[in-house]
Amino acid sequence: MSLPEQSELRVGVLMLPGQVPLDLVGPLQVLHAAQKLAGGLAIRYFGPRESMEWLGPLTLGGIEPLPETLEPQDLLVVPGQYRCGIDPALQPACVDWLRRHAGQADTLMGICSGSLLLAEAGLLNGRRCTTHHTLLARLRELAPDARVQGDCIFIEDGPCLTSAGISTGIDTMLHWLTRRLGHRLALAVAREMVLYLRRSGHEPQLAGWLAGRNHVDERIHRLQDALCARLRERWTLAGMADAAAMSERHLRRRFVAVAGMSPGDYLTRLRLQLARQLMEETPWSLARIAGEVGLGDDRQLRRAWKRLEAESPREWRRRHATSA
Repeated sequence: MSLPEQSELRVGVLMLPGQVPLDLVGPLQVLHAAQKLAGGLAIRYFGPRESMEWLGPLTLGGIEPLPETLEPQDLLVVPGQYRCGIDPALQPACVDWLRRHAGQADTLMGICSGSLLLAEAGLLNGRRCTTHHTLLARLRELAPDARVQGDCIFIEDGPCLTSAGISTGIDTMLHWLTRRLGHRLALAVAREMVLYLRRSGHEPQLAGWLAGRNHVDERIHRLQDALCARLRERWTLAGMADAAAMSERHLRRRFVAVAGMSPGDYLTRLRLQLARQLMEETPWSLARIAGEVGLGDDRQLRRAWKRLEAESPREWRRRHATSA
């Protein structure tokens, strides 16, 4: 697998005293898995100290000084900090640095209490955001003009991605990876890390691609990869069985057992997931979208849509266009 034709993606990580270990290593493992599978990522770590205490007797070193001039970044990650580990002598300067250089990043990712740092820098004003459930009140104090939400694991609003922290940083990074490099690579990373992605309620797109993949059957995974890659094809049960290298009867039984749905239902869900994405991101007609996702025409799309959605495609599109 290779990344789309483009220059290397640049990721910066702000390394501050008191850092929560999993806030760093969870999202970074997603990036390193993507680097291993596809390449094309450059990650830098910078902060106010060249080394810092991290986890018991372990320390982190090799941290670059905070750059006076920050080159453009595709992503700037701000992991959370334990309150007791914050250095009050360094924190104000780091907030000021973030305020001055945040505009150089296409996306700012605040993980757990990293959202508080974005708020202190005035970067969440007027935006939807979240943080760890124990810090929601503090986030509201620091960003009174923000729309703080506690009913989700992460939220994306404009250039800001904020998460509830700890393990949800992994979900957040998978979401960013999907946005920048596509669901196929995100699926491969999730499989590499043996992950099951949870739905956030606000950003459901990636979860749709990973539904039915919380298993370890390599033949079913191979078929699911083929379906994802070739949605426009006219798949038959026989063709699916060939892709999975098993009989049709065995495929039907095995697919339901590991994925919780039939192969045909899984394919329909994939097609509708891509249809939702195209409805949200393009001005295309339903007929064009139906052809693009392998559902033939808008009548077939509406028929499949009605099985899974309460509102019509037009209502869904209007609501999501408004929220976007």
